[in-house]
Amino acid sequence: MLNTEMLLTKRFSGDRPGLDLLGIEKAAVPVTVVATEVLAQEIKPLPLLDEFVLRLLKADVGGATDIAAFLGLDQELVDAVVADHFREGALVIGPGQGVLTLTARGRKLADELESIRPIQKNFKIAFDRLTWSVADYEPRDLVTKSVAVAEGCVLLPAQRTTRIKAPDITPAAVNSILKRNDRGRGGSIDVLDVIDVAPSMHRYLVVNLLIYGDQDRGEVETAIVVDGDHSDVHNTALGTLGGTDKLGFTVASAVPHTLLPAHLEAERVCPAPGALFDENSPRVRGIQLVEHQVALMAALETATERLLISTDQATSSVVDSNFLAKLEQRLRARVRVDLVFSKCGREAQAELDRLARRYRRFKLHRPEDGATNTLVFDGNWIVSDFPWLSFRGAGLPFRDYQGTVVTVPDDTERAYAEGLAPFEA
Repeated sequence: MLNTEMLLTKRFSGDRPGLDLLGIEKAAVPVTVVATEVLAQEIKPLPLLDEFVLRLLKADVGGATDIAAFLGLDQELVDAVVADHFREGALVIGPGQGVLTLTARGRKLADELESIRPIQKNFKIAFDRLTWSVADYEPRDLVTKSVAVAEGCVLLPAQRTTRIKAPDITPAAVNSILKRNDRGRGGSIDVLDVIDVAPSMHRYLVVNLLIYGDQDRGEVETAIVVDGDHSDVHNTALGTLGGTDKLGFTVASAVPHTLLPAHLEAERVCPAPGALFDENSPRVRGIQLVEHQVALMAALETATERLLISTDQATSSVVDSNFLAKLEQRLRARVRVDLVFSKCGREAQAELDRLARRYRRFKLHRPEDGATNTLVFDGNWIVSDFPWLSFRGAGLPFRDYQGTVVTVPDDTERAYAEGLAPFEA
């Protein structure tokens, strides 16, 4: 049941001493795919010394002693190369003392080495505009701006607004990418110079943005995670651009758990032993901030009879493609689903309306006076002020939320009925 965010929380929650991990946002790094014209040559099959030995023998410079003197090298180095090519049948010793002669194979190899000439090639290179550097990003990991916005990503700034120029893409950077590249798009060449570059298309790389904060002092810090690891180069680049001030992130005081009826408050256990929703879990169990998302995922993945989510606002950063896919799985399993919210982003509303038209067991409710935060699925009632459908990307301060899971049948039934009562005909 642990999704990417839960794994990130477990791994990185203690990385900033004195600060709490208060949120994980989806963010988008600006990337430009650049059409790059380069001057390159094929990577030669032999080390440079081997090449010189064969080509000097072809030019009748002499034996190993003469070659070592010509190159200004220790003769032992040349003797080792000669021995290697002798074993491989590229040269023979003789006819005179100290004379080396190329075989047909050795002459062909020397001819091939001489024939390699620089060529012009064109590549499409990903250029990270936040770090202002060449990047080895897979094309399938890059999305358009419209997709990034629809998924509720925080759009990260570019380091510069100027046009990408040839000096920004160095031969060393291109060669480094080609050597790491296993897609066979040119790993057998060595780039000598970058002749020209031209922007081909603008894209975004979706990453995770961790938000740490001190709720008493209002201090807030961020960390960018790429492919499951902290990216120091991105963090440094964002820091030079103003970091959290640039993004407008703030933190607010923690929200204590909502008081329950006296008989439930008396049973409440926090912290509680065991995993959330275990069979032996307490009937009234307190939950921490990160466990709210665990509860939401459990509802979307395991509900078999009913699912009610009530909250003030729904945003596309939460009601994203993953959320919608899981929600549709519940509907296909014939689970009754009710979503109650007062405000909703346009993209999220369009997708929810599409599901509502397709599934009769799915109902959307828009109360005029605002909605209370409630989550009920099957026999579980989660009592919390946690914004279930807008805890990411809503522009609200990041804060710690405390909640309670209630599995007492009568109270869960009452909460479910009260949540739907204003909409029952």
